[in-house]
Amino acid sequence: MRYGVILDTRGPNASSESLIAGALLAERLGYDAVWSTDHVVVPVRFDAEYPYQQASSYTLTGRENAFETLATLAYVAGRTSAVRLGTSVIIAPQRNPVLTGKQLATLDALSGGRLVVGVGIGWMAEEFAALGAGAAFAKRGAVTDEHILIWKALWTEETSTFAGDSCTLPPVRAFPKPVQRPHPPILVGGNSPAARRRAVRLGDGWHAVHLTVAQLEAGIAELRDLARAAGRAPETLRVSAQLNVRLGAPDAQPHELAGADDAVRAHIAALERLGVSELALDFTTGSRAPQDLAGMERFAALVGLRPRG
Repeated sequence: MRYGVILDTRGPNASSESLIAGALLAERLGYDAVWSTDHVVVPVRFDAEYPYQQASSYTLTGRENAFETLATLAYVAGRTSAVRLGTSVIIAPQRNPVLTGKQLATLDALSGGRLVVGVGIGWMAEEFAALGAGAAFAKRGAVTDEHILIWKALWTEETSTFAGDSCTLPPVRAFPKPVQRPHPPILVGGNSPAARRRAVRLGDGWHAVHLTVAQLEAGIAELRDLARAAGRAPETLRVSAQLNVRLGAPDAQPHELAGADDAVRAHIAALERLGVSELALDFTTGSRAPQDLAGMERFAALVGLRPRG
């Protein structure tokens, strides 16, 4: 199992100091990756319910102070040397696909090949509208597919071009290419069957968010069936999961890594048996308190991470 840390990029206490402190500590302790979430703006009013936790957990005070994900990872890349840099997840259809593909390639090139592209379709129509992408919301799954295809064209073709239903790219040259070949790993985020189908068609793996062991078991079984039907070897698809961490919490929820140390170890062992190979861990849960650096250290000791020199 590989372990990563969700950076402290959002909420009233997030700052350049706090996110760099978390990134440097994660690197020193031996975590494999740091991850940045993605919301450009938070509308004052929105109708959609947050799909990954209780609706009441998504509040303005907890989210409105949010650092932009690619700029954040570029900043972190310049202060670190070993941890991978992941998006959990970038909301593709809100953004210009060519510019985003160029930014991602640049980040991979400048970081020495450390980028992991977690990609999702988004859920908040009002945010799409604020970014001038309101028309994409209703067809955001199909638009995301085309964005991924444009990224791959930019990353792998000497002369890059693409023609789709929603997006087109005339023949262009886009260099530098990413360091990772043929391109940085693409993990498709989301818990729906459509996300798993997209992971099989276009991705290198599936990135699940706040699921229980039982839910992950069902999702992974479906992912493997889809892979076989598409002629892909199921074992070539990576499975990662984003989970909240609350070590020692007496009120552990089944979708969290929480409770006594033995319970946490048993939870991780169950995930490994299912085929989950990496975890993106959120140590900033609850009231959006500053990142729990002590919790990061305690977890690293609990799972036996090897500190970097």
